[in-house]
Formats: sequence, structure tokens, C-alpha cells
Amino acid sequence: MAKGGQLSVIFASAGLASDTLVEENVLIPFDKFIYLLEAAEKQLNFANLSLQLARQQDILVLAPLGPMLNKCKDLSAALDTIVKYLQILFTGCRIDIGRKNGTIKLSYETDLVHIEQQPQYQDYALAGAVNILHQLVGQAFPLRACYFTRSETDSLRIAEYSNYFRCPVAFSSQSLAIVVDEKVLSLKVHDIVSRLSARINTSLSLYPSTIVEQVSRVINYSLPGGCINIDDIAASMGYSPRTLQRRLKSSGTSFSLLVDAVRLKMADQYLKNSFYRITDIALMLGYSNHSSFSRSYYRCCGYYPIDVRKGLSQVSIL
Repeated sequence: MAKGGQLSVIFASAGLASDTLVEENVLIPFDKFIYLLEAAEKQLNFANLSLQLARQQDILVLAPLGPMLNKCKDLSAALDTIVKYLQILFTGCRIDIGRKNGTIKLSYETDLVHIEQQPQYQDYALAGAVNILHQLVGQAFPLRACYFTRSETDSLRIAEYSNYFRCPVAFSSQSLAIVVDEKVLSLKVHDIVSRLSARINTSLSLYPSTIVEQVSRVINYSLPGGCINIDDIAASMGYSPRTLQRRLKSSGTSFSLLVDAVRLKMADQYLKNSFYRITDIALMLGYSNHSSFSRSYYRCCGYYPIDVRKGLSQVSIL
């Protein structure tokens, strides 16, 4: 870590196993993710950790949004879709949309009461949403305001937040929220989708990798949202379904085989961590329910997810 922190110590402080470090693209439960940020902030003495992390979010995490937005009739419906997607990324949070006096207010609520006043939670929730909005609509529609429910009296820190968000900020507010100009609704859905596709294609071109690796990454990010059909994945990467399937075939695989491979890899990683319920794993992998996941896993492995958990429990007892 660039600032000299010990990752194993930070993960242990957050109640996470050290082998989580080597597991690629595993979704950490949101509250544990916040604990991780809090532990890292203390050890690294890096108060703006969440703000900087949100700014560096991989653009590919937004790949599933393109096909979802393409199905929207107008920007109002697109905004609802964006908010629903934010709730997938920030598991445990609810985001309400309010419109008043020419503005749109996105307000956060959470049932995770043990983190709701944590600075890293509030910072990451708002900064993450702002970064996603900027990626989608650009910065032509600046924020009107940001509201934090936690307190802050240091004028220098308040100024830092105002500079980061480029708008007035308020602490000790009644709600955790961002406010944007309602003029953002004047944008066309097609323009947002085109902007997103261009950014995703640029990101893919910056990191040399095979078509199989690229598609696998997009599938991985798309699983929690359930957008894992070839039409949507191809569209998010700027391909037609036929072209994508042809390129995969020339690499000795197919779209359905890649979906199965990514799901199986992620399932095995999630099953090793006892803080994931099997029902939650099923949803994170894009299955409609626990039974669908169990049947699919059995077809691939010859045994059920619950058998894996039982085996791990017996090993831990020994």
C-alpha cells in the first residue's frame, strides 16, 4: 500500500480474513467494507480515503447501466434506473428521489445503524454517487449542495469537502443527501448511453487483455444487477451479439461458458466466507433465488453449495 499500511492488520481490524486480499473482484459486505475503510483511515492517517477511493472507481462497474438505460423512455425513468443501480452497489442503503424548486435531491437511508454515522460511510456514499453521475452526465450540471448527518466543526475540513464536491456542504443535517439541478433531465438518454459506452471502450483499450478476459470482467460486474444476457453485455462493450459471439468462438469459448465459469469462480470464493448467506450469494451471482443457484452449482460440481459450507465447518472444528 502506497502510504505504508499493513493490509493484513487493516483487514483483521475490519473482521475480514487475510485471504480476502487475494480474492479478485469479490464483493465485501457493505458494512464490513465501511469497517475496512475506517480501519485503513486510522492506520494510514488518511482522512480523505473514501473520497479518493470513490473518485478512482473502475468505470467498468457501470457497464451494466448502458443496456438498462437504453430501455428507458426518458431521463426521469433513467434517473430511477440509476438510483436502483446505486442501491445494488451500496447494499443496505435506500436512496429516495425528491424534486422541489428546480432541484433533484437524492437522500440516503440505511438499516445498518452501526455504520450510518461513520465518516467513511457518509463520504463514500455521497462521493460514489457523485462520481457515477459525473461519469454519466459529465460536469455540465454541477451539484447544488451536499448534506451530511454527522457533525463537523473544523472550518478547514468543511472547506476541503466544499472543494471536493464543488458546491456548498452542510453537516449535522437531517438527511444524508446530494442535490442536483433539475436541468439534468433535459439530457437525452441516448447521449448518456453513448458517453458511457465511449468511457467503457476507452477503459478496455487502456488495459491490454484478451476478449475473454474483457468479457469476463464485464460479466462479473453485471452479475449483481442481473444483466447477464449476451445482448446486454455485447451492447455495453460496443459489439453486436453476433460479433461478440464470433470473437469468443475464435478464442475457443462461448458467452454461456464464460457466464458459468465466472459464476462458479465467484461462488467458490463467496462460499469460503461465512458472512455470506447462500441466499445472498445467489442474488450476487444474478440468480433469481436460492434454488436456482443450488441446482446450477450442482450441475457444475456434483454437490450443493450447502455441502461446501458443511465441509468448511467440519474443517474449522478440526
